[in-house]
Amino acid sequence: MKKNRLIATAGVALAASIALTGCSFDAGATTSDADTPTVINQIGWGGTTWTQNFNLFSPTGVAVTPGTAYVYEPLIRMNRVSAGEIMPHLATEWGFNEDGTELTFTLRDDVTWADGEPFTAADVAFTWNLVLAGETPQAYPFTSVEATDEHTVTVTYDKQSFADLASFATRQIVPEHIWSEQNVREWTNPEPIGTGPAVLDKFSPQQISFTLRDDYWGGESAGVETLNMHAVTGDARMSQLISGQMDFGTFGWSNADEEFIAKDPENNLYGFYPTGTSDGLIFNTEVAPYDDPHVRRALRAALDLQIGAEIAAVGYDVPTQAGVSDVVYADQLAEGTEQKQDVDAALAELEDGGWSVEDGKLVKDGESFELRYDVYQPYEEWVRTGTIMADQWRENLGLDVAINQMADAPFTEASSTGQFGMLSGSPIFGSTPYVAYSSMTALAYKPIGEAAVYNQGRWQNAEFDAVVAELGAIAPGSDAARAAELSAQAQQIMADEAPFIATATAGWKAVANQTRWTGFPVPGEDDYAPNPTLPADAILTIMNLEPRG
Repeated sequence: MKKNRLIATAGVALAASIALTGCSFDAGATTSDADTPTVINQIGWGGTTWTQNFNLFSPTGVAVTPGTAYVYEPLIRMNRVSAGEIMPHLATEWGFNEDGTELTFTLRDDVTWADGEPFTAADVAFTWNLVLAGETPQAYPFTSVEATDEHTVTVTYDKQSFADLASFATRQIVPEHIWSEQNVREWTNPEPIGTGPAVLDKFSPQQISFTLRDDYWGGESAGVETLNMHAVTGDARMSQLISGQMDFGTFGWSNADEEFIAKDPENNLYGFYPTGTSDGLIFNTEVAPYDDPHVRRALRAALDLQIGAEIAAVGYDVPTQAGVSDVVYADQLAEGTEQKQDVDAALAELEDGGWSVEDGKLVKDGESFELRYDVYQPYEEWVRTGTIMADQWRENLGLDVAINQMADAPFTEASSTGQFGMLSGSPIFGSTPYVAYSSMTALAYKPIGEAAVYNQGRWQNAEFDAVVAELGAIAPGSDAARAAELSAQAQQIMADEAPFIATATAGWKAVANQTRWTGFPVPGEDDYAPNPTLPADAILTIMNLEPRG
């Protein structure tokens, strides 16, 4: 693993990080001499043109310009290869009171804004009070925030809120001395000043250029002096990475092995960085025949999901039966929950449940059921995977499963209100084990017909709810052994009950031409992710890239 260059707290090294690239205003790959690059070119996102709006709190519908994650920083960050682990960033320490209603952060004392002004707890309190006062579209679950001294800030909740800690990894801080003079609801913040290393140098609707500070609290970069982003979309992204016009992008590339890596195996990188959770098929557990666990387990056991992963060819792995990554959750996995095809077990499940297959339909007690899998049409890999699954169900169980491709609006309505039998989606998701599992508890349950954001399969299990509740009552970092045990118990229940079939690990994708820059993270090993929208991760990325010698 690469050595880290940025310091999080005294004596604690922050993780090395992956690079971001864009497009140059001039030649595209400016160098300080003939051999050493200083500019990195990143493919941007958010369309073919941008407006100069770096206001993090812009009203809904107003696009924020890409790049704010290089400018504005959070107090903490997440370890991307260890589920639920919190790491320091602008804060060095944090802790809840015993009942989980007060959270106190201790801040670094060596941080300055890009204009030289000191960063203090007053900036943190000001930022979060903007939200609490209703000046922004955001909403936070705490009721008050107070800077108790220059480097200490305390947040107060009206109930136990241990689970909210991870959310601070995306709550970026803005400078009070600048923002307090503006109407935040209307201001576009054209010249952003943050604690991060990036300072806006030039802006055009299709190109953005940042220079990196030499007085950044985390130290100087390993080589990058200028970060350029270019509004490149579609197939042009691939061609410009292949040619070397662009250094780095974050998008999925089907068949990248043949179309990109094979062209230059030494320099071309396509990486998939798991978030910890998964995408897959969600059963509506209140609709027959999917209300029977025998049917759900049979449909799961009949599948060889690795075939789907290989054919989709966008880089994901197959998660466990509980829908978690065996990399990110490695220290808390339930035993025996790996996904594996077992057609004999699938047939036995149907027999044990009193089911038979006749003319491609499931039959029980004289009633037959035609099976249909509703798939989100805009996601090509979901459609492709669904077709592979239907082929396997036909071959292994004799079942005919119709693949119904749905456009955005009808799919959203069906998934929300429970008007489906089997549906593609994200069974569980969240940045910590508790948050991920909570998305499947009674806390998220809504009857069919009412809008559900989570637990769209309407699964209910009292034992699972109790395990997750106990997990949520453990203060972060206070009893890791018990938390891991409870996490594994929750996974085992989901694996046994099969409320979903987790087909693919969720994650971020990165494509890099390493002709000029090296130091990209190893998926599943380095504790940062190559996502330029994630505060802290984006900064660690750009600061730790090294010019190829």
